[in-house]
Amino acid sequence: MACCFRLFYGDSSLQWEESAIANAIIRAADAAHKQASVQMSPLVTKDYLVEVPAEELLLSQAGTQLRVVEYAPRVFKHFREDKRYGNNISYDAWKKVWTDTMNKPKAAQAGSGKSGASFILSAHNHYMIKTITKREAMIQKQILKDYISHFSKSPNSFLMRHLMLLRVEEIRNAQGSIGQTQYFLIFENVNDVPINMQVKTEKWDLKGRIPKPGKLPHVSHRVPKNKIGTDKDLMRNFKLSSTIYKQVVELLKHDTVFLQHHNLMDYSLFLCIVKLNTNLTGRKKIASSYDEENGLHPETAAQVLGKENVSFRQGCHKFHNGVLSADCTEVFYMGVIDCLTDYHKLKKLANCCKQFTFFEQQLSTIPSEAYGKRFYSFMSAIFQNKTKQTTIVGAPGFEPTLSS
Repeated sequence: MACCFRLFYGDSSLQWEESAIANAIIRAADAAHKQASVQMSPLVTKDYLVEVPAEELLLSQAGTQLRVVEYAPRVFKHFREDKRYGNNISYDAWKKVWTDTMNKPKAAQAGSGKSGASFILSAHNHYMIKTITKREAMIQKQILKDYISHFSKSPNSFLMRHLMLLRVEEIRNAQGSIGQTQYFLIFENVNDVPINMQVKTEKWDLKGRIPKPGKLPHVSHRVPKNKIGTDKDLMRNFKLSSTIYKQVVELLKHDTVFLQHHNLMDYSLFLCIVKLNTNLTGRKKIASSYDEENGLHPETAAQVLGKENVSFRQGCHKFHNGVLSADCTEVFYMGVIDCLTDYHKLKKLANCCKQFTFFEQQLSTIPSEAYGKRFYSFMSAIFQNKTKQTTIVGAPGFEPTLSS
């Protein structure tokens, strides 16, 4: 049976097979790649504004014709392939992943948030497809030039790497009138832990909020295996070497300033922790092979763990293969996710109403400046220099100053 999920929000029952989505991604990539004469020329302003329709797809199971439109194809192609942005995804590698996905589609998953978005993992778990709202798509389009510029200045950024943006339109009749529309964002999977290295993992989705009344924390080691822990559950710190700590905190600072500048909030740090569980000899071997300038060498960790045929995605930014803990017993895979929510009128109204019931430290719907300050303060506290002995229990610690 083909894997399907509901394509459009609302009451519509229109469905699209995951394999068809992968097919659309391949066709959009092909369309951009065919512009061979201009694909490597410098980007210009119009490249960020262009919308290119790919070949139309006909869904045999529903008899519905859909038009696929890619936003700024040359821009995203440059971003995927150019090492200056901390990426190194060739056209052939990108196409192969989605060809494999098309041949062996995975079932879509509903997100745990309130947005109602659905997610699809690519083959090999390297990338994800997410349904997003029109507002989120327009925000991505508006900030795209600055977003790309941010990565050119900070190629090791922890911001989620958005690799393609598509719009899918329902064609209702021969005259080409448009019915319902859905937007898809394709991005690098922050939780792309090499399959054979998934040994005793923890997962966290952290915003830096103080828990609201009645939100009781789990004891850290009793958080259910498949549960993603949140701020209220956090009962530990993450120790890093002095050099790595400074680098991680500095990158998070630049990322937060960028998000504040664009009035964005309600993002979080997704953190997946792999416990290496190796002996002292193994830890020393990992430590000796770890380059604090270029990051963790994954093959070394795989060898220490006795793992073979470990699949690693293409990439070249420093923390692409995780951040090694100070004692070499854990690897942290992390990224700042859900970065396309702005502090608009409805958020302001929600903030106004909730302030009668909760403290600002307990809310996500707060102005972007305050949200960024709190987020950075919290992350700077839970990641600790190994020489410090500070206790943090799911609450913001100090408040360092942000500056651009």
